[in-house]
Amino acid sequence: MAISRDALITILAEADPAGLIAAGAPHDEYSAEADAIASLEGIPTLTEITSIFGVHFEDPGICRRETARWIAEQIAARGGIH
Repeated sequence: MAISRDALITILAEADPAGLIAAGAPHDEYSAEADAIASLEGIPTLTEITSIFGVHFEDPGICRRETARWIAEQIAARGGIH
């Protein structure tokens, strides 16, 4: 079963790589990044995840590799992307 867009948004909100949710942003603040990740084939790699955040936030270090690893693990654990 593929992971839903809402579940992917939840994963990104839980990871909060840019600290936006902690600063009071809405739960769906990372919806653009969720859509970009969902457009990838299969479970995204750490490089793909960090690159998406780097491009979207114009900061290549915004999403640390540890955070990207956790995001990828959660995507796989919660159903993957098909």
